[in-house]
Amino acid sequence: MKTVCVGRFLVDVPVQAEVSLSREMIDGFEIEKREESETAFHERVAARAADIDAQAAKDPARRTSGMLEARDLAIPGMAGRSLVYGRTRSYYFEGERRIDTEWVSVEVHAHKEGWSFSLSAKFADETSARAAEALLARLRLRGEDDIPAVAGFCIGRAVFAEPLPPHKTEHIAMHIGLPDHPDLGMAFASLPGGGTSRTLLERYADMDADAGADELLRVTRLRTGKRDIDALAGEEVLERVREFNFATTFGFVWEAQGVKDDPLRPFLSLELHAGISAEPGGKPRDSSLHEDAVLALWDCISSSIRLRPGGPPPSGPSGPAEPPGPKLGAVASAGDTCPQSGWWQCNEGGPDVGVQGGQVQYIRKGERMPQPLLLPRQTLWQKVRRIQSSVEPERLAAWKLVDKRLWPRMVPLVALAQPGMPPMPGDAGAGKPPVALLGTQVRTGEPCPASGWWRCEESHALDGTRWFAHGSLLPAATFQVPASVFGHAAGPEAIRRRSVWQLVRQMEPAPPRETAPADVAAAGILGEPPALA
Repeated sequence: MKTVCVGRFLVDVPVQAEVSLSREMIDGFEIEKREESETAFHERVAARAADIDAQAAKDPARRTSGMLEARDLAIPGMAGRSLVYGRTRSYYFEGERRIDTEWVSVEVHAHKEGWSFSLSAKFADETSARAAEALLARLRLRGEDDIPAVAGFCIGRAVFAEPLPPHKTEHIAMHIGLPDHPDLGMAFASLPGGGTSRTLLERYADMDADAGADELLRVTRLRTGKRDIDALAGEEVLERVREFNFATTFGFVWEAQGVKDDPLRPFLSLELHAGISAEPGGKPRDSSLHEDAVLALWDCISSSIRLRPGGPPPSGPSGPAEPPGPKLGAVASAGDTCPQSGWWQCNEGGPDVGVQGGQVQYIRKGERMPQPLLLPRQTLWQKVRRIQSSVEPERLAAWKLVDKRLWPRMVPLVALAQPGMPPMPGDAGAGKPPVALLGTQVRTGEPCPASGWWRCEESHALDGTRWFAHGSLLPAATFQVPASVFGHAAGPEAIRRRSVWQLVRQMEPAPPRETAPADVAAAGILGEPPALA
């Protein structure tokens, strides 16, 4: 992962991600930037001033709307010019009273160390140029991947360093793309907060109320509810959609409402869409990432959103070490703030009493430790009537940290079907290792065209993504039979049926070597993939 500075916040994204920034604004001024020489900068600004005068001269009746003021910047180490033009007068009515209004357009252009920055506003007053100049006086350049050591508002290749003049609004958006997955896109936006009357969950509840039965059947909610990130109170909705062309896509959203007129607590939005067509207006396509991978990517990026610290970071290893987080075995009480993201085990519950959501639950740092709801063992009559009684403990429950991993290692309860025996190495013939295009689909019982990781296309199968060797016969998918009302399956615990497998990742095998028949299984041809360097 790499860290990107976006406005007042830091976000971690994959190293190979392509990142771009847009909608950069501060205090009502749009921000434009470009890399150019100082000579080219002066020529461009002079041409812009001449164009303003030429546009005003075309309409003699509005000659006063031309250039009103043009002056050089008085900022040390920065060349530039302020342009105030286009005075416009109008009026409106409040009841029966007429109110006259007047505004101008402002552009302040600055150049520093090979970079040009422009702050512009189409509707402003004549004093706004001074406000833009005061902001540019606090502009500091930074490298493309540098994280500023001072507090302030990050834009591309620069930061407006604190202390800044008083202002209320800041805008910026970051776009994230993965070259290997062109169907996936993410966007993170920071906007002035407190302007939305309906929250994310309220808007989705309204959409559900208006949706038809067909749409509700095609949309599966993977996760929905309140979610706080780095003490930012927010809400998220994660959906899997079966499109009309039978493509499987994903749409994830997280929002924090923010506080009005507070740049340090803006409205934040993070979105992920997987399954986007490569052609504008094209039909959705199957997501190139499986559901578990999309969720892992989302959790990794969204959990990293944090307010950028205002002070300089420690310089080198001699700086003070970051205080260690809670160790395994740490205990937190219900109602406390979770000190460490991980899997926490509740002290309530036992063989005869379950816990709603599980006795071991994943809780993120910053969330409130929940007070569990206990589920006593059902009686026979309750099982028949499908009734579950519940009890809330009188005392606050305690939670113990048992695992810091994002997902726990789980041993499958049902054995998966194994692939058929591939042909002997001598039968394959010499030549280059077989190669198949990503997305290639093969049915159960057919030989695997290339060694790699293959995803089962049945979403409810236990197989997920598995590694198969070239030539092995692809197995059937394994499904677990749901328990009956009496707590056990009426027949076998698992069933297997034919399926389709899709290639999602191919690994070049090691150079061919002679392998005795007895050593085939030991060489990893049927089981796990070869060891990775």
